[in-house]
Amino acid sequence: MPGDRAVLLAGLICSRLCHDVIGPAGAIANGLELCADPEMVESALGVMCSTSEQLNRRLSFYRRAYGTGTGLTWDEAHELTQHYVEGSRHEVAWSLVPSEAANAGDEGGHAKLAMNMVLCALSCLPSGGLCSVTAGIGPVVSVEGTMGDVDAMLQALESPGVIPDDLGPREVQPHLTGLLANDLGGRLMAALDVADRLSITFRLER
Repeated sequence: MPGDRAVLLAGLICSRLCHDVIGPAGAIANGLELCADPEMVESALGVMCSTSEQLNRRLSFYRRAYGTGTGLTWDEAHELTQHYVEGSRHEVAWSLVPSEAANAGDEGGHAKLAMNMVLCALSCLPSGGLCSVTAGIGPVVSVEGTMGDVDAMLQALESPGVIPDDLGPREVQPHLTGLLANDLGGRLMAALDVADRLSITFRLER
């Protein structure tokens, strides 16, 4: 049932978010404990400062990627995405199609979709790599690098409503992203162009 599916996906997304923030949060807690030792205060403060910045960047990104998308602009989505990958092994190259930038349309919805497409794309590169985003009313996201196992993700993007019984937090992102594309009146097309390049394209169907 649609309602049951929504509850399942929401629960899995919450589990994913908790997993992504518990590491930095735990590091901050450990740093506070180290501050009890006067000789460790300086190094502990340095760790807590960098870790809190990382945590803030992640939460800022997730707040918009998983929020309503209301008021979200391409410029904000770009900035949040660049901050999200800062300090990681991933690099993002972002371009905005001028003609489509002038026609805002549902800018917030499409920008939110692009951010979720980026999350899908980055998950394909466990060792890091380049993620290219062509933003606009019909975003395209592609990645280059050493690919992990992408077969399940490709299937989920194109058939997001088909929920496996064993779906877990690590596999939920492409299902959510595909459903976001459906809500915008389109669907996602994903393809491996060559061995080290994956492209995810949004196509309107109305």
